[in-house]
Amino acid sequence: MRSAFVFLEASVELVPEEIQKHPAVVADAKRRGKKPSNILLDDSKHHSAMKGLKFREKRGRPDIIHQCLLLLLDSPVSRELEVYVHTVNGVIIRVNPETRLPRNYNRFVGLLEDLFVRRRITAQSKTLLEITDLELGEIVKGKKVILLSEKGDRRDLKELMDEEFAVCIGAFPHGDIFESTLEALNNPFTVSLGPKSYTSLYVTSKVLCEYERVRYAENC
Repeated sequence: MRSAFVFLEASVELVPEEIQKHPAVVADAKRRGKKPSNILLDDSKHHSAMKGLKFREKRGRPDIIHQCLLLLLDSPVSRELEVYVHTVNGVIIRVNPETRLPRNYNRFVGLLEDLFVRRRITAQSKTLLEITDLELGEIVKGKKVILLSEKGDRRDLKELMDEEFAVCIGAFPHGDIFESTLEALNNPFTVSLGPKSYTSLYVTSKVLCEYERVRYAENC
């Protein structure tokens, strides 16, 4: 068992059925030569269509998880980790830490669209990305769960990384973590990085830096 990075409630999903016929969605799908049901929900393109969606403030921002994953996978310590994306709809995506994601955002979107249709992306007999049948509670079971939240306590992250852990970082633009997600994490250590709200990318960078310090200190 290895330690894990888990991105919670990431704003990644295909366009939901209730807005697939909206003109903004239809036009975008037509321009890209795809079905409306097979394109990622994106606030920058589908803003007018999303106004009536439930939890609208947490949806349609795949750029957030793109940035966070690029940062994490660039680190040499990522090879030691399990990497998961837990989406706003509860889907669990396993990311092979050896995956080299497209740095171009549009290519990344196309990759995720293929993933949602095919459920698995492979290359040279390796699974790079995979939609699993796992529940959130299963991927953190047996690990010390560290939840980054502005509502948490100020604690030294390095002290919590002394054993197998699962560090959980919200990957959505606004709103609070769902109660069902908190229940699945089963009483995590809730840690704050400071007195205000920070972006997912900033939190990822801070946590990654602390973990690198722990790992490199062990190897000195």
